[in-house]
Amino acid sequence: MKSEPFFYEVFLENREVFNSLIQEACQSIEVDLVEIDSFQAGKRRVFRIYIDKSGGVSIQDCAKLSRMLSESLDEDEEIIAGPYTLEVSSPGLDRPLKSTQDFIRNIEKNLRVTRSTGKPLTGLLKSVNEQSIVLQLLHNAEEVEVPRMEILSAKIDIQF
Repeated sequence: MKSEPFFYEVFLENREVFNSLIQEACQSIEVDLVEIDSFQAGKRRVFRIYIDKSGGVSIQDCAKLSRMLSESLDEDEEIIAGPYTLEVSSPGLDRPLKSTQDFIRNIEKNLRVTRSTGKPLTGLLKSVNEQSIVLQLLHNAEEVEVPRMEILSAKIDIQF
C-alpha cells in the first residue's frame, strides 16, 4: 500500500485549493457549506460534502454543486490524486447544530438543547449570536438565554 502515504501527502498539499474550490462553488449557487467528511473506502477516497440553506436544500442544489465540483476537479487532476468519490447532500434533520449559521437557518424552529449545566431544554429558537441562543420554552412563554459554551448538543426537535 505504498500509494496511500503518497496520496495523503499530495492531498494535504492541495487541501487549501480543494477547500477554496468548494467554498467558491457553494457561494456561486448560494448554499452554505456545513461540513466536509472524508475517508478511505478500499482504494478510493470518499468526500462527503454537506450543504444547507434557508428553506432547505433541494436535490437540484446537490446535483448542481456536484457537477460544478466534478468539472473543476477533472480539470486539475492534481487536487485529488487517485480515484475518489464525491457525494453532496443535505446534513439531515437530526444532525447537531454547530455553527452560528446553522442556528440562524433554524430561527423560529423548535430545538432540543442539551446543556452541560442541567437538563435538556426544548423551545422555539428566537435569536442567535456568537455567544448565546435564546429559546422560548415550549410549556410556557418564558425566554431563556443559553450560553453557546454550555451547549453539548442542539438539534431540531422533530414533531410528527
